[in-house]
Amino acid sequence: MTGLLAKFDDTRDRLADRTRQLKQAPPGWLRRPKFLIAGAVAAFAASWAGAQSSTAHYYFDQWERSQLNKTLAVFNQPTSGDNPRWAQLIDQRWTFLERSTRGMAEAASTGIVKFSELPFEPRQSIAILKQLDNVRWLQVDIGGQQITAWVGNQIVRTDAVSTGKARTPTHPGTWTIYTKLRTARMRGPGYDVPNVPYTMYYDGGYGIHGAYWHNNFGTPMSHGCTNLPVSTARWYFNWAEVGTPVVAHR
Repeated sequence: MTGLLAKFDDTRDRLADRTRQLKQAPPGWLRRPKFLIAGAVAAFAASWAGAQSSTAHYYFDQWERSQLNKTLAVFNQPTSGDNPRWAQLIDQRWTFLERSTRGMAEAASTGIVKFSELPFEPRQSIAILKQLDNVRWLQVDIGGQQITAWVGNQIVRTDAVSTGKARTPTHPGTWTIYTKLRTARMRGPGYDVPNVPYTMYYDGGYGIHGAYWHNNFGTPMSHGCTNLPVSTARWYFNWAEVGTPVVAHR
């Protein structure tokens, strides 16, 4: 079930990215009436498929939540000193709990028990995070318009982003992801955007998410959030967990 949903999501997200590109720079043949009609039908089909995917994800999330509660019950059981609690996890679906537990143990070795207690100043928090071998964290380079996924001091992936424009900037600092939503509605002065995909909030209404309405990544375009292509945002959404540190700097 997990693999089927993942393949469906990947196909849908790639289609969304390609559709956005074609809208911004459509080839001449695509402007013919018969293609316009076919495009409208395809857009309706994609919208319907997205709704079905959201419903499937809702029920799947409910099942995941029940399994997580069972897993946490395992964590609450006493263990001997030679067998850490994460070793008792049998289902590989919950390996993220192992990573989180190991990461917190590494953080404790530096005197930081909670990631929320990292220094707010970006350079200081980056220096600490690079010393934690098994800790996943995200770096948002506002000046370079890039996001980088790190594990300790090793780069996993780097991609172009669009952060906030001059009047609505992305603020530098250190936070942690506090919630993840597959879709979200974002509203504010001058904008109201539905179905924003793969949203990870880390500071109030500021977050990292997919953007289907533009293709100018590498240029500031947002109201303060960090924009990514939809398929790229999906990768970061699946890679990062709630509690993952986010460090933004100029």
